[in-house]
Amino acid sequence: MSELVVDLPADVRAEIARRAGEGADAEAAWVAEAVRERLAACAARERLAARGARGSREAFERVLDKAADAPPIPGDEW
Repeated sequence: MSELVVDLPADVRAEIARRAGEGADAEAAWVAEAVRERLAACAARERLAARGARGSREAFERVLDKAADAPPIPGDEW
């Protein structure tokens, strides 16, 4: 693994320590997992944006035209 030094405010560091639990590498592992989650969220956002860019309003309208024009099923009104 490579090393990345990050300066954290004292309150953030204390909260990480509290949540990470005990162990020599607990804080580093907790922060690494948080970064992985954030990277995954960024990748998902990029995939969705790319997928949206490939779509078209016309194709969307064609799909909607296939749906029945009926009132919502009870419970789905909102």
